[in-house]
Amino acid sequence: MKWLMHWSFFLLPLLLLNNCQDIKASDIALYSDNGADDDCIQASQNMFEWMGYSVTLIKADYINNEGLDNFKILCMPGGDMYQYSQDISSRGKENIKNFISDGGAYIGICGGAYFTGERVYWQGNQLPMTPLGIFPGTTQGPINDIAPYPYCVMCEVNIIDSTHMITQFELDSMWIIYCYGPMLLPNANADIAILGEYEIVKQPAIIAFEYENGRVFIIGTHPEFEENSDRDGFPPNDEWDNRGSDWDLMKKAVLWCLNEPMEE
Repeated sequence: MKWLMHWSFFLLPLLLLNNCQDIKASDIALYSDNGADDDCIQASQNMFEWMGYSVTLIKADYINNEGLDNFKILCMPGGDMYQYSQDISSRGKENIKNFISDGGAYIGICGGAYFTGERVYWQGNQLPMTPLGIFPGTTQGPINDIAPYPYCVMCEVNIIDSTHMITQFELDSMWIIYCYGPMLLPNANADIAILGEYEIVKQPAIIAFEYENGRVFIIGTHPEFEENSDRDGFPPNDEWDNRGSDWDLMKKAVLWCLNEPMEE
């Protein structure tokens, strides 16, 4: 029994060390655990670093056990929102909410936008999951009128709020890649700003709102990918034309999330 206790004394710190993520403080925590799409992670990281922000990849265990005090923004990228809800514990979800409430920010892209809803619908059925629930409404997809799962297409999004800081200098419409993302359907009288909507179905695609002392930006499409450039980490695709970069829009979203002045 003594030898067991002896080895346990040395093994326990090692086990704890192996389960801990070596995290450095940075501007943006980018979720990179199970369910997060590798391509979305890479493109998002390249996009944020192009903006001049530092990025740290984090796992569910870190959110669950450590919180997000080392960061300014949590970005949940495209991926499996159901998997997110399974791996991020109830404590982890509270850690995210507290982080935003205390002045942090959340950016959700496609799967990361699905995850924010109070109710999440996929292919007509409400998923048996506990979502983050910071968006006062329902996230629902895929939108078959645009492209059924698992197909991706270029999608026209109309800017419908030209008074918001994020979109005030944007063109009337933009083309962004759509890969079975959600409609963002707010509850009646929800205090949110609908910035853009899908042209085909006239339903919300881009939303911004305040969450107590913090800010949230969610988008159902994939602005992190640059179809005509390799700066996202992928070769240009001649078959798809985004008719201009979406990264400027996302930089304005980040500046708004951080409550920083827009650049001239």
